[in-house]
Amino acid sequence: MIDPEVSRLRRLRTVALRVRAIARTLGSRRYALNDSLLGRGAGASWRIARAVSGRLKAHPYASYQQDAGFGQQVCDALFASFLALGVRSRVRALAEYESHLCALARQLADVRALTWSPDLSASLGRSQYEIQALLEALA
Repeated sequence: MIDPEVSRLRRLRTVALRVRAIARTLGSRRYALNDSLLGRGAGASWRIARAVSGRLKAHPYASYQQDAGFGQQVCDALFASFLALGVRSRVRALAEYESHLCALARQLADVRALTWSPDLSASLGRSQYEIQALLEALA
């Protein structure tokens, strides 16, 4: 049996890593090369994944301490590459990225509302503020 908080944290980490892969892939295309909004989004997603991974690694049960696997990284990279195939302009890239960033924001809000740890909640709150500012800049 897995703890519900652990499963929520793992889902958040999965979404954050996927959003990071999308931002990095779209940011490497010629139409959005080194776009600052995509770079900020990739950094924010990475910070969320690191905070969640740190929390999971601090769990006393070894089975809860699993990292995202190599297969998940490959799957995220393939998904991001497939998504980037249909995008031909910076505007379309940012619109596509915004939809995935909104999904991350929703997941982040759910996890933050239901977490028991005050330090994790504070860290996720800062990330939530950063994601909201990024969403406003994208709009």
